[in-house]
Amino acid sequence: MPKEEYPVLAPGFCLRKLESPLVYDTCKDELYELDEEAFHFLLKCNGMNPASDIIDCESTETIEFMLDEGIIHMKERDDHRKIKIPSSPIPSLRYLLLNISDKCNLKCKHCYLGNPGNLEMDIDVFENIISQFEDMGGLKLMISGGEPLLHSRFWELMEILPSYELRVVILSNGTLIDETAAKKLSCYAHEVQVSIDGIHSHDILRGKGSYVKSMKGISNLIKSGIPVSIASMIHTFNVMEFREMNKLFSSLGAISWSVDLPCITGALAENQEFALNVNEAAQYLKYGFGAGVHESTGDYTCGSHMCAIFPDGSVSKCGFFEDEPVGNFSDLRSAWEELCRTDLFTLNKLDCHDCRKIRDCRGGCRFRAKQYGGIYAPDPLMCHANGILRYL
Repeated sequence: MPKEEYPVLAPGFCLRKLESPLVYDTCKDELYELDEEAFHFLLKCNGMNPASDIIDCESTETIEFMLDEGIIHMKERDDHRKIKIPSSPIPSLRYLLLNISDKCNLKCKHCYLGNPGNLEMDIDVFENIISQFEDMGGLKLMISGGEPLLHSRFWELMEILPSYELRVVILSNGTLIDETAAKKLSCYAHEVQVSIDGIHSHDILRGKGSYVKSMKGISNLIKSGIPVSIASMIHTFNVMEFREMNKLFSSLGAISWSVDLPCITGALAENQEFALNVNEAAQYLKYGFGAGVHESTGDYTCGSHMCAIFPDGSVSKCGFFEDEPVGNFSDLRSAWEELCRTDLFTLNKLDCHDCRKIRDCRGGCRFRAKQYGGIYAPDPLMCHANGILRYL
């Protein structure tokens, strides 16, 4: 007689009820939308309910899909898994940029933080933030700096992470990731994003010898089995290298390559020879591949599901709005509610609300828009990229 099977939500998957029911694959960074029936079925996939009790003939197609995608698996004995359903605010806070230190070993000429400092986040503050973030239905934690590996207790911070159902992404310049660090990171990070801003021109922006060190860091990560993504900023000296970068990053097996234009603030305000005009830079946004974008939903502008926290615990819309905090880490939910009230806009409030491309770009970067025309103005970079403004 065959043994009874028990459906279990697979490791690495978590259930969330945000704007709608979802199941999230933290390893592959994939969201699956669910109807109420599928959501309640997965709630029962805790290893305590035999298949004969919770699977009916009407669910066969859905069950087969979940098995094929690895969302659930069958076990021959009950193996309890606690399934948590956090209480999410609306709009949901899905992505958190956590700057754990402003220390850095490079002096990049475009850094929006300006000059590196010596601040770093306390361990208790770090864990408090992550706990609150998960309790709010968070999905992806992006740990940055400065250079995050320079935090004096970086590996102690990493040891906290496996207790939480979150995707962990480390944002690094890659220069400090030797073989030992890469191997250790493989125990904690689902992805490491490394900044490469050119091949021949990278060192001009980030300092002599930094390109070789960063590429070695990428090599060490790949050897350790960690998915690597790459971020590149468009600047005056790398515009002739994008085809070469595309070929290189594709050959490396990077899971994504994001391309953006740095805003003229911080160190770039003092090094404007690196700043390209938006109308010229827009043509290079056609490069890049993979995900790399934290999309907004509904009728909201850019960044509707994301905020940033800084080493001192202050909360703001993103890294560019560091000087406009909306609260602090002690009550992340209240800070997020304040941010949504004051800094999250619906598309109909934008000056460009009637543009035919408004739902594609969602107005673009609010900080860049503010620099060029005001907080409700369109982002001119996206206007050029979408053909609303002609390239000159």
